[in-house]
Amino acid sequence: MDKGAEIYSGKKGAVFVTGETKKMIIHLLQEGEITEERLVRELGKARSTISVHLSNLKDMGLVEERQSNRDARKKIFFLSAKLIGGSEHPYKDQYYELLDNLRESSGSPYSFLKGLFHIIRYGLISQGLDVQPALKEIGRDAGITLSNLFDSSDMGELLENISVFWSSNGLGEVKVLTEDTIQVKNCFDCSGIPEVNETLCSLDEGLLEGIIEGALGIKVNIREEECYGTGHKGCVFKLEVI
Repeated sequence: MDKGAEIYSGKKGAVFVTGETKKMIIHLLQEGEITEERLVRELGKARSTISVHLSNLKDMGLVEERQSNRDARKKIFFLSAKLIGGSEHPYKDQYYELLDNLRESSGSPYSFLKGLFHIIRYGLISQGLDVQPALKEIGRDAGITLSNLFDSSDMGELLENISVFWSSNGLGEVKVLTEDTIQVKNCFDCSGIPEVNETLCSLDEGLLEGIIEGALGIKVNIREEECYGTGHKGCVFKLEVI
C-alpha cells in the first residue's frame, strides 16, 4: 500500500486514494458541499487541475455534483463515500507480542476470544492498514441495532443502563464521571494491548454513538481521550451532542 493512502467506501466499493490533491479535496468535502471556485481558492491550484481531480473522483464513485439553487451555471460538489481505512505505521513488534499472549490464554475462552480480536486488529495494522474508521462505522451500526434493548428516557438514565450492559456482556466496567464523560476499566477492545501512544477504541466509540442515537434520537460524537493504548489505566470517552 502506498504511504499515506486513504481507503473510501463508495458506489464502486473500496477505493484507494493516494494523491495529495485528491485527498485535500476530499478533506474539504468532508466539511460539507463546496463549489469548484472555492476549492480553487482553498487549495491554491489552477482551475484546470482541480477540474481534472474532481472528474477523477467522480469516476471513482467518491464525489457527486448538483446544480446550485442560486445559479444554475454553478456546480456544487459533495462527498458520496465514507472513509473506512488508511495506511498506518506497521506495529509488528506489538503484533508478535499479542501472538505470544494468545498462546498463553489458551484454555480461558473469554481471554482467548479477546486475544483473537486483538490480533485481528494488529494483524491488519502490521500489514500497514488502519482499520479504525471501519471499526467505528461497524460499531455505530451495531449500536443502532442494539438500541432497542435500552428503555431510557434521558441521557443520564441511558448512560447508567449502558454501564449495566457493558458489564453484563464482558465489555468492561463503565463509570459515569460527568454528564458527558464516561470511563471504562478492563475494556474488551483494548485492555492488554501494548502501549502504542494512540487511542484504539473506535469500535466502542461507534457502539456508544449508535446506542444513544437509536435510543434517544440524539446524534452525538464520541471521542476517546484516554486509552490503554496511550498508557492509561482505563479508557475515557467524551460525549458531544451534534
